[in-house]
Amino acid sequence: MIVSAVRINPWLYGFLFPVHRLLMRTYFRAIDVQGLENIPENGPMVFACKHFSRWDPLVVGFAVQQPIYFMTDIHQFQGFQGWVIENLGGFPVDRQKPDKTSLKTTLQVLRDGKRLVIFPEGGIEREQIVRPLKPGLARMVLQAQTTTQQAIPIVPVVLKYTPDAVAGAAVSVRIDQPIYANQYGEASSKAIAKQLTQAIESRLTALLK
Repeated sequence: MIVSAVRINPWLYGFLFPVHRLLMRTYFRAIDVQGLENIPENGPMVFACKHFSRWDPLVVGFAVQQPIYFMTDIHQFQGFQGWVIENLGGFPVDRQKPDKTSLKTTLQVLRDGKRLVIFPEGGIEREQIVRPLKPGLARMVLQAQTTTQQAIPIVPVVLKYTPDAVAGAAVSVRIDQPIYANQYGEASSKAIAKQLTQAIESRLTALLK
């Protein structure tokens, strides 16, 4: 199933917002959030997150307390669960057979000025390391900027679960200062994408320490 347009249903979001917060506070022993002041007040942005668990999008949504859009595995879009995900800002990606649909949706979300969560490692990595990142995220941001005509911040985020992402765990959310492509001068797009990717990887690694 491919979702043709990503959206957040305001009625469903408003109904589930208190349920979501109650679930997070009940399932986890504690959720400590630091760095909220680093999130830009408005405009399109990308939260570049270290990926530990399937809980991560829910925890990020709890932390930032605002609607977010996110990419998730295509196999999650089944039945009632799929309807809920589709109406809460989720859109599918087929990791086995990736196509241009997910990229186009991602770009449209940013062009519409929305907040987007991306896991640049490409999958869950439970170890306390950051897998080497590919420049896809940076290239996507640069491409989106060409049509929005504004800088799109990349906000590094790390989540830690102690002892693991299980019931009763304590969760730590660390939000770093945003990274902007214009920090890297007038280099070529390829060079800027490489520097942006290195910066994201370095920030995420530092947040894990």
